[in-house]
Amino acid sequence: MEMDSGERFIVPPVNVRETADQIIVEAEMPGIDKNRLEIMLKEKDLFILGRRAKEEPSMGDPVWQEIPHYDFRRVFALGDHVNRSSIHASFDNGVLTLRIAKAEEAKPKKIEVAFA
Repeated sequence: MEMDSGERFIVPPVNVRETADQIIVEAEMPGIDKNRLEIMLKEKDLFILGRRAKEEPSMGDPVWQEIPHYDFRRVFALGDHVNRSSIHASFDNGVLTLRIAKAEEAKPKKIEVAFA
C-alpha cells in the first residue's frame, strides 16, 4: 500500500511499553479492516499504514459528517537494540499491537559474582 505525499493522513496515537525481552507498541486505528492495514519494515524504519474504508453510496447522502476518512500513517525508527526478524502484529477492537523482540545483546543479563 503506497501513500502519496500529497494525501492527508492521521498519525495514530500510540502507547509504547518495554519488557526485558520485547518492546510493545499499541496503536489506535479505529475503522481499519485487515485488508487495509500494512506493516512494513524498510531498513531501520517500521511503517504502519492503514486506510479507512469510505462509506458506500448505498448508505445515503451525507447530511452531517464528523468522522474523518483519512488514512493512518506512523513511522518508527528502530535502533540496533531490536531483532528485526522477530516482529509480530495483531489487531483487535481497533487497536494494533506490535511485539518487537529485543536483540540478545540488548536484553538484561545477570552477572554472577565470584567470591574468594
